[in-house]
Amino acid sequence: MTEKKSPAVKSLEQEQKAQRKEEREMTVDQKLEKALKDTFPASDPVAEQVPVTPGGAEDKQ
Repeated sequence: MTEKKSPAVKSLEQEQKAQRKEEREMTVDQKLEKALKDTFPASDPVAEQVPVTPGGAEDKQ
């Protein structure tokens, strides 16, 4: 017995197919940009970091 797919399922499958095709055609830079947009806003803000050398002299101002 074959199951008929509802219009919602057909629409979802078409959308997913189009998204997969679009992702295959993306450049590396476009993929990076998409990943950044997909993860924004992050739960933690970006923290500025200053490199520290262990055992190095401390800067005194």
